[in-house]
Amino acid sequence: MTSWLLLPLQLALALPAASHHVPATQEATAQDEAIPVGVPRWSREVVLKGTALKVRPADIETPLIVRIDSDSPHGTDRRYDFEYYGLEPGTYNLLDFLQRADGSEMGALPPLQIRIESHLPSGQVKPNPVTQGATPDLGGYGRTLWILGIGWVLGTLAWWLSRRRTVQAARALEDTPPPTLAERLAPLVERGARGELPLEEQARLELILIAIWRKRLGIQDLPAAEVLTRLKQHEEAGILLGELERWLHSPGSADGRGAVDPAQLLAPYRNLTSEDWDREWEATAPGPATLGQDG
Repeated sequence: MTSWLLLPLQLALALPAASHHVPATQEATAQDEAIPVGVPRWSREVVLKGTALKVRPADIETPLIVRIDSDSPHGTDRRYDFEYYGLEPGTYNLLDFLQRADGSEMGALPPLQIRIESHLPSGQVKPNPVTQGATPDLGGYGRTLWILGIGWVLGTLAWWLSRRRTVQAARALEDTPPPTLAERLAPLVERGARGELPLEEQARLELILIAIWRKRLGIQDLPAAEVLTRLKQHEEAGILLGELERWLHSPGSADGRGAVDPAQLLAPYRNLTSEDWDREWEATAPGPATLGQDG
């Protein structure tokens, strides 16, 4: 009865000794699978007897690179996780690249075979040269940068041209001389010659011309009747004033027949500025003033 009760305990104690080198995962048992050169592989939960192991110092001709990822106790043994990759094709024992951390002998351990193979043809030690191919498309990012750059350049150019035209127009306006008195009078005279100028504007035009000529001739202090007499007799002032008087007092004659040529009427005013005209035009804007008030 007592031996039957102790059977599970005896089996538990005997299990670690029977499996001291058996890997705990399926990945660790796949040591017969060929591994390509340079491709890493892992063997996990590998239980080995003895004291702790460490990786032997590697040199430039080492065909297999080994790394211990994990080392932990497993009863009286040690449990390891190994990472490794081959640099040269061949079959290697992983234990040949390990040593005891305390410097003791490795002892009798089952081999951990690693088979490394090369995918290059026999005798070829270098990869095939890279062949020239089509450059991959950069995608929408590069195209977007080009579009934005071109748009920025075109926008800047359009702004510069617009600014330049504005500046040139302003300079041209500044350089343009003010209109002469003849240019201001031309539309009114042409309308009057065609009989299209209203009587109110004819009277206003006459008052402005009288005021301008009084100032030019220095006769502001003379009575109105004498001013009219002198202006009608004046060689330049009398031409347009006489025509205006004909328009005002003979409305039916202002139809263009028998009238003086507008160019002839405006000839005395071509070299005169329009400053006096602007001032007098504003002064008479509310309505035609009387000659006596002007005097």
